[in-house]
Amino acid sequence: MKLNQLALAATSLLAATNHVLAETSDSSADSLLWGPYRSNLYMGVRPKGLPHSLMTGLMWFNIDDYQGLNKIRHACDMGDEMKGYGWEKYDPRAGGIQTFHDTEQKLELTTEFVKNAEGTNWGIRVKGVPKDGAKSTTIVFYAGLEGEGKLELENKHDKGDNGVSGDIKLGGRSSRLGSFDIVMSKGDNKFPKSDHALAKSRPAHKARHLSLNIPDDNVWMARDVFVTMMQDSIQKYYEKYSEDTELPPWVITSLEPIYQMKGNFHLIQRTFEGPFEFDILFNQRTKKAPRISSSNFNAGLEHALDVFEAKFESAFAFQPPFSDNPKKYGNFSRELFSNLIGGVGYFYGTSMVDRTYSEAYEEDEEGFWEAAAESLKKGIDLATEEGPFELLTTVPSRPFFPRGFYWDEGFNLIPILEYDADLSLEILKSWFALIDEDGWIAREQILGPEARSKVPKEFVTQYPHYANPPTLMLLLTDILEKFKAAQNDLSEEAFYNQQMEEEFEFEAGVGVAKSIFDNPSLLGTTHWKSPELLTSYLKEIYPELKLHYEWFRRTQKGSIRDWDREAFSPREGYRWRGRTPSHCLTSGLDDYPRADIPHTGELHVDLISWIGMMTRSMKQLAEFLDYKEDAEDFEEIETAIVRNIADLHWNPDEKAYCDLTVNEFGESEFACHKGYVSLFPFLLKLIPIEDTTEKLMPILELLSNPDELWTEYGIRSLSKSDKYYGTKENYWRGPIWMNINYMIVKSLQYYGEHPEATLEFRLEAARIYKALRVNLVNNVHKSWEETGFAWEQYNAETGKGQGVKHFLGWTSLTVMIMALPETIQTI
Repeated sequence: MKLNQLALAATSLLAATNHVLAETSDSSADSLLWGPYRSNLYMGVRPKGLPHSLMTGLMWFNIDDYQGLNKIRHACDMGDEMKGYGWEKYDPRAGGIQTFHDTEQKLELTTEFVKNAEGTNWGIRVKGVPKDGAKSTTIVFYAGLEGEGKLELENKHDKGDNGVSGDIKLGGRSSRLGSFDIVMSKGDNKFPKSDHALAKSRPAHKARHLSLNIPDDNVWMARDVFVTMMQDSIQKYYEKYSEDTELPPWVITSLEPIYQMKGNFHLIQRTFEGPFEFDILFNQRTKKAPRISSSNFNAGLEHALDVFEAKFESAFAFQPPFSDNPKKYGNFSRELFSNLIGGVGYFYGTSMVDRTYSEAYEEDEEGFWEAAAESLKKGIDLATEEGPFELLTTVPSRPFFPRGFYWDEGFNLIPILEYDADLSLEILKSWFALIDEDGWIAREQILGPEARSKVPKEFVTQYPHYANPPTLMLLLTDILEKFKAAQNDLSEEAFYNQQMEEEFEFEAGVGVAKSIFDNPSLLGTTHWKSPELLTSYLKEIYPELKLHYEWFRRTQKGSIRDWDREAFSPREGYRWRGRTPSHCLTSGLDDYPRADIPHTGELHVDLISWIGMMTRSMKQLAEFLDYKEDAEDFEEIETAIVRNIADLHWNPDEKAYCDLTVNEFGESEFACHKGYVSLFPFLLKLIPIEDTTEKLMPILELLSNPDELWTEYGIRSLSKSDKYYGTKENYWRGPIWMNINYMIVKSLQYYGEHPEATLEFRLEAARIYKALRVNLVNNVHKSWEETGFAWEQYNAETGKGQGVKHFLGWTSLTVMIMALPETIQTI
């Protein structure tokens, strides 16, 4: 082939490839349309990006007696007695399997979820096995259509209003979803029987169906609606049968249908005896995509599990010693990650914001925290609704924190970026779309009444001068590094040779599309394949990121000159707003000790470190986009911050980085509490390598000393020698947190492999790294085996999981630690 012909062919191929990648990106987004995006529920499916459309959910309870009514399962709850629950394997584009070990309701319940490749249709298979002598289980499925459209029962109630025989079919239509149907199958199951006269008129083999008109934004209250309607049914028969010991509880807890009532909300109730299995199938009628059916469900689930395995093994190639024992760590690691990605939720609604407080109160006067406390009380009443907003996000914990947390999200997205980059980028973009005209993002995204129902009143209101650790910016560096690595893998020579040999049809791009969809491990990686696609994405979010960065530097600015502090730059010093004597909630480290009395002259070492990381990330992004002037500005600020961290916060006497405060004589002084806060320049890699001996070696000594931070379970949050260790709430005053420990491991690897570090330092970093990595994983695994859960934090003395259970936010970083090298290179 002549050179000009080769060039023409290559140009055609590149154009076709980019066209296909763009189409694949659209298809990638479509495949994420449906999912269990109601994170707060044990099982609830809805579409993302369509706030006023279809909402579905599942409830269950044991009905051998009336005790099960006290704990109807619907929303995840910390108080529910379960020996673990959640996704065993889950891929957001294909589906997966979820199991509930419900000891209180005496039931082992499984929900299998599948989707077709186009993302238009989905199905749930529900399987249950009663345990410990239990016999009867009631399952309630509901579907509500918000907004315009209709949702109707297409069966007819049997004569006498005594239920619906066979499968139940709902037909619906809306402008956003088109026409669709939902089928709840009867299945080949056994149903309880009784010779009682009332039982014969209300047989369990017939499903109970009830339809009501529910206002928009109230479908989430389905459990309350069901309980109310069930109580009406119970009340109807109570007086007549209250002394009748022969009447089974399942009879009078059956819903009483309202004859010919048509509404937008449907409850379907079935009661089974013994093991049971049935399907819930959603299919669009207006599209030619393959339908999900009971006959092809198993094939869909098998495909989903194959997709998960291929992508999981590609994303997380575990290293020794964890790779040496796949039986021990296999299910554990897959459940940790599946529950993280299976907990992704779509939220929509208004947020409660008090801007009067922020405008009137700048925390610039002594005793500011006292005025703040009073203002915060008023803020609950002064808050106004803003929005509505929408957000696609992970959640730290489905039973306790089913909402978006700004400082958690960056950590949560680290493993998702490895597994499904496109999903991670979509979530990141969703967060940055919340940036307001000033550059602020609320640190807790409590959107709508359902989300607010899970939050104490005093924590609902958000304040536009409150910041939070900008962990989302951590993703920017990872994104750029992964993109460059992917581009290196797709070397020009290998790319063209492969395409020429296979003689692809350039214009149609059939081969490229086929290769992407046939290989499950490539799903969700379209942004890595196309520089144009990633560049377009980054250019789109860049203005918001820059605005947000400027908001941080402006609103959290601290004072250097006013207190005669000597530093390289008179500008780069920062203070968290919103501090009290006992808490600095905005720092994310809540009760971690600071100066005893808050002062307007404080400077916080963790905050300047976070802003230093932000600056570096913005510089890297500007360089990638070829925004040269911005890159130069960020470079200058980064240099100033690195210098000021040393000038302002390094305490040579303590050999540690410390906060600054102002004493009663108006003099600047250190406020030192060794622990996570003092590690932040190290965690965010802002210590110059030439400071190995003076600053980095003391940090290794701090990490490895059992009287300070070292434990056999991980690095504790506060030094054991600190006077506040283990006191009061003891939240960040000793317990082990996986997000910070992950950063420690990564920083040990970074500095330990640095060629300019001293050999002594590198050997010590390698020793700590190897031991810490094993300690962390084994402790989380041990607690998971003992309790069935991952936990928010781990006890520094015993290693036991504590705090919030089923915490699959940053605790899932365990899988990232397992994939790191067993040892770091010291030579």
